[in-house]
Amino acid sequence: MTSKGELLGRQRQESQKPSPGVLLRGTELKTDRIGQGRRLLDSVQDSKALWSMIFARIIYALNWMNVGAIFFLMGPELNAGVSGLGTISAAFYLGIGTMQVPGGILVAKWGPKKVSVIGVFLSSLSALGTSAMTSIPEVAILRFVVGAGMAFVFAPGVVIVARLLLGGKSGIGVGLYNSAYDVGGALALFGWVIVAEATGWRLSLAISGSLGVLSGLLTLLFVPRDQTNLVSSIGRGPLMTILRDRQLIMVGLGMLGFDMSNSIVSGFMIYYLLSINAATATVAGLVASLVTIVPIFTSLWAGRVYDSIMKHRLVMAIGIVGSALSLAFGAYPSLYAAVACTVLSGVVCGVGYTFGFAGARDLHRAGKEYEGLAIAWVNSIHLTGSVLPPILFSLVVERLGYSQGWLWSAVVTLLFIVPVLLMVEHWRR
Repeated sequence: MTSKGELLGRQRQESQKPSPGVLLRGTELKTDRIGQGRRLLDSVQDSKALWSMIFARIIYALNWMNVGAIFFLMGPELNAGVSGLGTISAAFYLGIGTMQVPGGILVAKWGPKKVSVIGVFLSSLSALGTSAMTSIPEVAILRFVVGAGMAFVFAPGVVIVARLLLGGKSGIGVGLYNSAYDVGGALALFGWVIVAEATGWRLSLAISGSLGVLSGLLTLLFVPRDQTNLVSSIGRGPLMTILRDRQLIMVGLGMLGFDMSNSIVSGFMIYYLLSINAATATVAGLVASLVTIVPIFTSLWAGRVYDSIMKHRLVMAIGIVGSALSLAFGAYPSLYAAVACTVLSGVVCGVGYTFGFAGARDLHRAGKEYEGLAIAWVNSIHLTGSVLPPILFSLVVERLGYSQGWLWSAVVTLLFIVPVLLMVEHWRR
């Protein structure tokens, strides 16, 4: 028989044990936390938003690179050679470079989604209009507008993708976004050669422009509304803090070392291989596309490396040396040398761009609401500077030949290791 004291003791012990429901809820909470640690996205809506951004980024790259890929079909009809390709390439980089900072200011004022949608529609409609142009000056004007529209896309895109990912890791977000760009670049440099040969260059540009309009509609539908912590006006203090930031300027100048190989290889490789009779159009497109296929993997890998190491400056310096070496390979008139050139350029550019843009987000000192402007400023520096590589390359080629064009470009590339070495070693805030 149980005494009253023993009964009270048992009741006290039972009351101290957690109920099965509490145990279950605790287990679910722990599992949920573990799951969140492994997941990159928090909801189905975020997944739709991310995939719409990835699709828009792929078509963005397609409309960026496809003109250079199919210029061998455009040139005869437009009465233009390598200098014409240099002109329209420079016009595009001028547009995308000079409009980066205005785009970044609008991101802070209006929000990344709104600015990104405007940029996608502007660049896509201009790409669509290029299909009707009849001269190099007309194409150059519209390529400037395409570039200006794209200037409103990249910085807000980086901000949106980073915010959609759990933890907001800069390296993974930029690496994923850049990998999508490389998928689109491969489609432009290889796939669009086939499309243009089958349909004509005008219809191929109309198709890519229309796909851009579709990507803008998907972004409008699925990306969440902008956050409310926007600034009504950009104060002179934060703006000048970013524009005068020595580290951001050095990052932008250093990235020009990667632009030298990326812009020349992606813009001229197909035309070059056809000019020296080293390959058919299809093979030339496949070789050129390696400069974007390889970074699909190296950008993602570089994003994880960026988040786990501290010697970012050293990695970028080594990458610039690799960028110069890739251009030097191009000086030898051989299909195998061209493959080595494009593969090495793809490896180092995938790493360099990921480190540069993630660094821009982490280095600036103006506040979280200005991170889009910081990325845009770095993008402005290196893309405005990218006006020079196609002009330099085409001028040297016309006067001295392709081999000298590749070699002089390699020499100039090495100069951009200087600003990288002047940066601080540790980049995270």
